[in-house]
Order: sequence, then structure tokens, then C-alpha cells
Amino acid sequence: MNVLRRMSARAGMAVWLLGVWLLLWGRADAATVLSGVLVALGAYAVTRLPTVPFITRLRPVRLTEAALEFCWDLVASSVVIGKHALWRPGRVRGALVYVRARSRSDVVLLAVTTSMSLRPGTLVLDIDWEDSLFLIHAVPVDGPADAEAVKHDLLGTERRLLRALGAPDPEEPG
Repeated sequence: MNVLRRMSARAGMAVWLLGVWLLLWGRADAATVLSGVLVALGAYAVTRLPTVPFITRLRPVRLTEAALEFCWDLVASSVVIGKHALWRPGRVRGALVYVRARSRSDVVLLAVTTSMSLRPGTLVLDIDWEDSLFLIHAVPVDGPADAEAVKHDLLGTERRLLRALGAPDPEEPG
């Protein structure tokens, strides 16, 4: 059974790589899919890619909520960045913000990283996987309250993804 679980986890990473490959090329014809499969197999042959743990408890309603909130965050952050780019481009300040996540799940941390990096104005620069510590570059940050808002956003994203993926919230009693 352990071999089957490991194989499914590796297949998950291969599907992820294929998805990224298709997004990079912007099409999904037979040649692109075949070349993506070959690239994924080649990547496994020459590197030690991590495995993606198999998610067994996906909550569709919570996942939909997380996706909708992510879309709202995209719109809101785009408006904020656009406003600053148009009305005060010379006075926009950024900051490096450290945020310690509560989860130890690689899947959740990877999803949080992707979500935060896709939002305009935030970029995850580094993650200490052992301590679940994120280093985020955020724009605009005009003071401690804005830095605290970045921290709050990351922790809210993590909480939504924990619920959507069926992982237990580390701060809720068992």
C-alpha cells in the first residue's frame, strides 16, 4: 500500500508539472501534451522532485469559497496597485514582512505560496519549510498596520485552504 501511495503522490506532481507546461505554452494539443509528459518524466529522471501528498478529504463548498475569496483578493489588490501606480508612483513604499504560518502541511503551504504570489503587490521571496516561515515582499506598505494586514491576509488564506483541503486547523482543538 505504501508503494501505491508513493506512486499516486508522484503522479500528482507529474500532473502539476504537466499543467504548468500547458499553461506556459498556452494550448493543449497532442504535441504539447506529449512533450509535457516527456518533460515531466525527464524531470523525474534527473532530479529528486518532491512528492505531493494525496488529498483524500476535499471539501468542494469550502474550496469554492476559497476560490471566490481569492478572486476577490485579486480584484481588490489590483485596484490598490493600480491606484498607487496612477496617483502616487513615486511615493509607493514596499516592505519585507515575515509571517509564521500555523500549518506544517506541504500542500497547504504550497497553495498559500501560490495564492500570495499571484496577487498583485505581494511576492513570496522565501519559505523556511521546517518553521513554516514566509518572507513576503509587499507593496504598498506605509507602516506597521499595512505589514500587519499582509500577515492577516496570509493567515486568512491559510485558514481558508486548510478548511477547503480538509486539513485540521492547528489552532482549533482536536
